[in-house]
Amino acid sequence: MKKVLLAAAIATLSLNAAQAAPTLYGKLNVTLDQIDKNGFKDESVTKVNSNASRIGVKGEEKLTDKLSAVYLAEWQVNTDGDGTDLGMRNRFIGIKSDGIATLKIGQFDSYFKTAAGNNQDIFNDHNELDMTAVVAGEDRLKNVIGFETDKKLLAGLAFNIMFQQGEESSALKNDAKGQKGSRDSFGDGISTSLTYDNKDYGLAAAVAGNFGVASKYNAYSSELGGNTIYSDAVRVTGSLDLKPAGLDGLVLGALWQTAKPTDDTVTTTSGTPATVTAFKGLKENAYGVTAAYVIPSTPVKLKAEYISSTTELNGRDDRKQDLYGIGADYNINKQARFYGVVGQQKRDWLVKDDKKTVIGLGMEYNF
Repeated sequence: MKKVLLAAAIATLSLNAAQAAPTLYGKLNVTLDQIDKNGFKDESVTKVNSNASRIGVKGEEKLTDKLSAVYLAEWQVNTDGDGTDLGMRNRFIGIKSDGIATLKIGQFDSYFKTAAGNNQDIFNDHNELDMTAVVAGEDRLKNVIGFETDKKLLAGLAFNIMFQQGEESSALKNDAKGQKGSRDSFGDGISTSLTYDNKDYGLAAAVAGNFGVASKYNAYSSELGGNTIYSDAVRVTGSLDLKPAGLDGLVLGALWQTAKPTDDTVTTTSGTPATVTAFKGLKENAYGVTAAYVIPSTPVKLKAEYISSTTELNGRDDRKQDLYGIGADYNINKQARFYGVVGQQKRDWLVKDDKKTVIGLGMEYNF
């Protein structure tokens, strides 16, 4: 009898240990970049860049036949040695109902951001070519509750919504940052998306919205003191894999979006005596097109992007930013690739040094 009890105890401990083991994962992405007009200044510099390299743990544990606990914690690591390691990235805990939906709580990418997938932001994470440089809405939100339906539930159609709590004192007003009143309630900010994926036709599409979500307007970042502005925005994305049409390896992507402050009350205050500057009519419109082509029977993937944004402000000329990029990946396997990029970002409101150019070679390894 003792032997049976001992065997049962060992089996139980082994099962619990297996269930409790998280998955360690990460990505190291390093480039050697030559940048002309670095920071839109009259200087050139050679940099070793760690492009959003990261490490994390994640897991999914069965609670019942249908329910599982899910969790993830991710940190940024600076492979080039600059800055401080272990900056917070995505992290959450939640519960998943198999084939139905997942509820998550923590800090993670907005659904507005994730509506742009790999085929729209094809140079994602590269310090100089990530579309974050020219478009608003690429945000990771803290203090959020997210709800995501499973794509299998409605034949590829999925609905996602997150509610952000501002967790501020009711005495603090945010009019100057684009949202009247205080952020002390449930759902001070909301990010949502509706996505569709049909692999048979090679089609993926999404429409997303932000409401009261802090975002950065790059064209006026310096004038706004680097502050983010609580904004409402709409994003539409799509991609088409032309393999079903007989063009194996060719994928096209597109994005359109518009963003403006939730309330047209944005101001800044500076100097003594105080000078108040109004940013009435602040609005950003943007679009982008991308293409990727895997050369048949080779490990080579060619990529190209063009992303443009125009920012309006009452009483001022529009400010336009353009981001061009081409690149080539040499995929050794699913984990490792070597790649090269050539890109340029342009700003039309600068008198000089209005073009920043980058040429880079890099390696990425996923584990």
